[in-house]
Amino acid sequence: MSLITRSAMRSYLSVDGVYNEIGEGFTDFTENKNPREYSRRYIHESTERTDLVGFAPSVTYAFDVCDADCVQEHLLKMTMEEEVGADARVTVVTAFLYRPGEREGCVRAIRRAYTVCPARLGSGTEALICSGTMKACAEAEVGEFDPQARLFYAAGTEEAV
Repeated sequence: MSLITRSAMRSYLSVDGVYNEIGEGFTDFTENKNPREYSRRYIHESTERTDLVGFAPSVTYAFDVCDADCVQEHLLKMTMEEEVGADARVTVVTAFLYRPGEREGCVRAIRRAYTVCPARLGSGTEALICSGTMKACAEAEVGEFDPQARLFYAAGTEEAV
């Protein structure tokens, strides 16, 4: 058994139909599952029951603004122009480099659409920092990702999407 490092889980954001790695300048890109529970206690019981009934996934992000990074430029534009609705949505693929896929050169991955909710621009005194939260706005798609070609294949499909 060996330790799996954080760098073995990579995320890619679609900009103009191309998946670009989320990495340069990013100091945080953490998925929060935000489980939804249904709890109740019936009259004949002294202990509460809890069932897991869903999730409200979100990703917290923060990055030191660097020039010439298209992922950062995309998120900065959404932040500065205060985009809403469909303009505030992004697609992110999370690739698990330590979990090989069935296709040659592919790894297991999950793709999901998020709504970008910017929180801060300009925090910090040494570097310009941008941060916020991405909140899930669609079900996750399980599949495989080719990190070299930057293509996602949904489970059960032959064509990249």
